[in-house]
Amino acid sequence: MSNVLNPTPEQKAIWVRRAIVAGVIGTTIEWYDFVLFGTASALVFNTLFFPKFDPLLGTAAALTTTAIGYFFRPLGGFVFGALGDRIGRKNVLAATLVLMGLSTALIGVLPTYAQAGIWAPILMLLLRILQGIGAGAEFGGAQVMVSEHASKKRQGLLTSLPGAGLALGIMLGTSFYSLLDFMPKNEFMAYGWRLPFLASVIGIGIGLFIRMRVMESPEYLAVTRTKERPKSPVREVFASHKRNWFVAMFACFAENATTNLVKTFVLAYAATFLHLDKSVGLNGLFVASLVSLFTYPLFGWLGDRLGIGRVYIGSAIAVAAFIIPMFWMINTKSAPVVIIAIVLIYAVAVRGMSATQGAYLANLFPARIRFTGLASSREVGSAISGGIGPVLATLLLAATHSYWPVALYMISQAAITIAAVWIGPSRQRAVGADADAVHEPAAAPLQAS
Repeated sequence: MSNVLNPTPEQKAIWVRRAIVAGVIGTTIEWYDFVLFGTASALVFNTLFFPKFDPLLGTAAALTTTAIGYFFRPLGGFVFGALGDRIGRKNVLAATLVLMGLSTALIGVLPTYAQAGIWAPILMLLLRILQGIGAGAEFGGAQVMVSEHASKKRQGLLTSLPGAGLALGIMLGTSFYSLLDFMPKNEFMAYGWRLPFLASVIGIGIGLFIRMRVMESPEYLAVTRTKERPKSPVREVFASHKRNWFVAMFACFAENATTNLVKTFVLAYAATFLHLDKSVGLNGLFVASLVSLFTYPLFGWLGDRLGIGRVYIGSAIAVAAFIIPMFWMINTKSAPVVIIAIVLIYAVAVRGMSATQGAYLANLFPARIRFTGLASSREVGSAISGGIGPVLATLLLAATHSYWPVALYMISQAAITIAAVWIGPSRQRAVGADADAVHEPAAAPLQAS
């Protein structure tokens, strides 16, 4: 006999698989939605919704709308994160999925500037805000669910697997746009760009079906049994875990800045500044996402073996070292070289952080406030680095006509992350090796080794 608090090994295995599948599906939908908006901002929205601007400035205006969505992600992280700690992870993740998916689908029926004037970008902005609020707890919530279901000794590997949804979502989004590239340009600009947004309604149904079959995590259920649910999770995070919250936020800078700049600015840089066919960047992102399906679990497994903090710092160092060579390769204007550059930065250099982020952040907070602490810190970091980054990079390029200021900005984000993880809780280096302690917050500095 067993129950939800004392499951059999077979039940545990089933619950872990369901949590992972639900995390992958939800993350796929989230990043499908976001890659659509980011790609459309770089390639479509600058013309259809901001036609009065110079091409580079029009792209900056469209990417600003993308950034505004990122600025509302922290609101979703705080609100839905607190609800997740109060009423449960499962129900909150179902709600965020619907909010995010419907907002994306409605973008597909928006009028353009030529049809509605100033109301077109205003309506797009409102939907982008709702999309950002919903997404603010989606990936963080998936990381919490899997980390709380996972075996501590395999936490790095298992929490890396929902990241495969990020790769799948990007592959779906870029594949859709690559197929639409075969359409005549006038038809694509008239209605073709809308089709990927409308298709997101399919993902809502699939995602909800899977989400409702997931069991609440044993750690959360243990909190409810002992009546330890916090009355104000946000207040408790900053009252007793403020240091770890800031470590978590800064630890996200390099990963967020790099992934978002590659998905948006690099595409715009290649297509608008270097005048390469837009399919080059999209194909590079597709191949990089395909490779990421293998590098996510690889780096998660390495985190269990070598220590989460070590792999995380190593990945941030790799990003800083490769940024300038990446621009050198892209500036060759050779399609194969550009694709290789995108693969190396997106599927290899940054992926060590993406794969180990769930385990690292989850272990900075106790279960009673984990959803709030993880989702809010991650999304504030995302807004500051990932939201501002593409807009700032585009404006720097427009002002200087050089990639150097952009490269230095990206390197600075990596340096901030390295410093944050270096001074963070030392036991994060031993997740997997010191499994009994990983769920307790720590304040000891990370010692050099």
